[in-house]
Amino acid sequence: MPTAISVGNVRVTALTAGSSHLPPMFYPGWDASAHPELIQDDGTYHIPTGCFLIQGDSFTILLDAGSGPDNLDFPPEMARLAQLSAPPKYLSVGGLLPAALAAAGVTPAEITTVFLTHLHYDHIGWVAPGGTLFFPAAEVVYGAADWDALIAPAPADDQGRVGMEAAKAAGSLRPVDAPTVQIAPGITAHHAPGHTPGHYILKIASEGQEAYLLGDAVQHPLQLTDPGITFLSDADAQRASQTRQKIFTELEGRDVAIGMDHFPGLEFQHITAGTPRSWTTCTGPSRTRTIPRRPGSPGSPGC
Repeated sequence: MPTAISVGNVRVTALTAGSSHLPPMFYPGWDASAHPELIQDDGTYHIPTGCFLIQGDSFTILLDAGSGPDNLDFPPEMARLAQLSAPPKYLSVGGLLPAALAAAGVTPAEITTVFLTHLHYDHIGWVAPGGTLFFPAAEVVYGAADWDALIAPAPADDQGRVGMEAAKAAGSLRPVDAPTVQIAPGITAHHAPGHTPGHYILKIASEGQEAYLLGDAVQHPLQLTDPGITFLSDADAQRASQTRQKIFTELEGRDVAIGMDHFPGLEFQHITAGTPRSWTTCTGPSRTRTIPRRPGSPGSPGC
């Protein structure tokens, strides 16, 4: 069953579009040996490829569009560099978004807006797989700076570029570049660069409640307490860290639900203030339950 919360009169549902199996080297600064419970038997860290469905009275928004219908084989050279003796078959698994939408009771044609936090392939794969629009009625909104950084330099047959070019040809694209952009009533996008130059996060505000969807501004739960952990594909790791710390400072201790595309389990979180800060899983901005800060460690009551 999908994880869903209500933010005032807006419903937000986390959808699993696939998964990735990443060697620890994808997270520079992370001492994976100190957290063996996070590494699977194949030697990789498994993360979901998440999207979020946002439903209000006048809109149905999909935040991010997964990695498309295909699986990506685990590269032998990567296995060698990561010193994996029995690597997983796939680096990433796709194909799950249509079923996740169906389980949430929504068809692709009902999506009014696809908001892309950034233009890495695992966030744009279902925009137009094979060049055919998957969300025929949707406006596709994205940070303008990412086009020249990620789409224009890609090979002509790159599937992410094929999909985005198809959406452009159909007149579906809306590039944005302002610090804050209204997407729908109560839904605003905020520029949060670093992971990519055009990365945005989304704020949802309704009836005095708030939620934030952070895309790839946060790549690993341990970044909450270890600012030295970055991600291999960060365009500007220093700026990404600064953006992340700013978000953490603004949101810690507040009754705000937080969703992240690659957070284990795709459960919504609060940031509990303290030394150190901790993640606390919530069922809504005002209704929470406590989970451990990391697998195997004790939690604390309250949120």
